[in-house]
Amino acid sequence: MTEISMTRQSSKLSMTTAGVLKRIRRIVAYLMVIIVVGSMAFPLIWMVLSSFKPERELLGYPPTFIPNEWSLAAYQALFKTDFKIWFQNSLLVSVVATFTAVLISAFGAYVLSRARYRFVDWFSRIVLFTYLLPTILLIIPIFRIVITLNLANSLGGLIVVYNSILLPYGLWTLRSYFAGVPHEIEESALIDGATRFQAFYKVVLPQALPGLIATALFAFNVCWNEYLFAVILIGSGKKWTLNPGIQSLVGALSDQSMTVVMAASTLATVPVILLFSILQRYWVAGWGSGAVKG
Repeated sequence: MTEISMTRQSSKLSMTTAGVLKRIRRIVAYLMVIIVVGSMAFPLIWMVLSSFKPERELLGYPPTFIPNEWSLAAYQALFKTDFKIWFQNSLLVSVVATFTAVLISAFGAYVLSRARYRFVDWFSRIVLFTYLLPTILLIIPIFRIVITLNLANSLGGLIVVYNSILLPYGLWTLRSYFAGVPHEIEESALIDGATRFQAFYKVVLPQALPGLIATALFAFNVCWNEYLFAVILIGSGKKWTLNPGIQSLVGALSDQSMTVVMAASTLATVPVILLFSILQRYWVAGWGSGAVKG
């Protein structure tokens, strides 16, 4: 009996020790997540708080994290500039370029996933290669093409350029999603009397919806944050998008330029944060499905 009781006590002790170790590992994991997320979110939080500081406090020493004096002067000065116009231009360019890029990519990727020709795989690899080219190498040829087509200093020209950047990524990514859709579903729709376009629109496209949304989120983020082509191809301040416009504020307002830049940057991050927050589950599902199907 003594040996049995000792065995039970030792088993209980081992179970208690295992439970304690499990809790410690969980606490350490949570702490690591908090540290990583905090370090990544710190610049964003500092930017938002700095937009409510007076200029003298923002540039003062020692620096302050939470404002000692809360002020809306930066936002009031910001809306006296062309920020509203820049915001509208960015929204227009990003939405149109994202829609057209995803639409064209969906049709092209569907054809690439269903074609049975030898050159299709090579063509897909060439498309991916064009996406991997550094942007700085494309500046001069794209600039010359835009000038030749009389699209310089116009939002339409910027949309065309953004489509040329986004299409290779969209074609390569969506091709894997369409390839993962069983052909039997599409063939059943064709047997039931649907046309090829109806089978694509009503059967195949809904199956690849997470991939379409994930591609659209990526495309919108690229267009919204793009700076190099926007500042080179657009010369007029009224036609600037947000990034060249915000850059022009640096030093333009001598008394409070940095706080105005912080306010502009804060407002510029709002659409992206809202979009990703609303469509986050589609983003995660899209990347996961693409990894499995690809």
